[in-house]
Amino acid sequence: MKKSALIMNTNLQFFAEDRTNMVSLLDIGTLIGSTAKIVEMGDGYKEITEDWGPNTESTQYVNMKNANNTVKGYEFSTTPERDYMSDDMQTAIDTMFKLFPTGKQCETYYYRYYKTDITKNTGDCIRVPVTVCPSSTGGSGGDTLTSSIQINGNGAVELGTITIAGDGTFTWAAKASGTSGK
Repeated sequence: MKKSALIMNTNLQFFAEDRTNMVSLLDIGTLIGSTAKIVEMGDGYKEITEDWGPNTESTQYVNMKNANNTVKGYEFSTTPERDYMSDDMQTAIDTMFKLFPTGKQCETYYYRYYKTDITKNTGDCIRVPVTVCPSSTGGSGGDTLTSSIQINGNGAVELGTITIAGDGTFTWAAKASGTSGK
């Protein structure tokens, strides 16, 4: 077999997943009431980028050519901007811009899963305790009205299971053994 034929036979193609594979969710129920209501952060958002801000510590002793690094934790944050839409997410954002909550009133959960991890409407999903607060609202003349919220991590990341019901509602459950971030 020629070398070029061998290379062609073993050449595997990989395709990158598009952004729709990553799904971000927020529990808005605890922000505007007391009952959990997990909703997808999809419609109205043009970008949601998670910044995990790893907290690392570097040590280099005199007898070491290279430093030794340790990851001490993560500082999650994201500031998603959203076009103004008439839905439950917007109602929660509007409420925050009217009440400007502080303390415990800002505490809720952020969730994230990848569609490629979902089988038969269930799969792996992380849950992050967060604080959510209003960040900015407005826009330029002639532009669409937008609102931004600031979401900051407020505890350890947990690995659990998300279940998506037929009506599109989400339920998260902790895995029996498996909390990441410890």
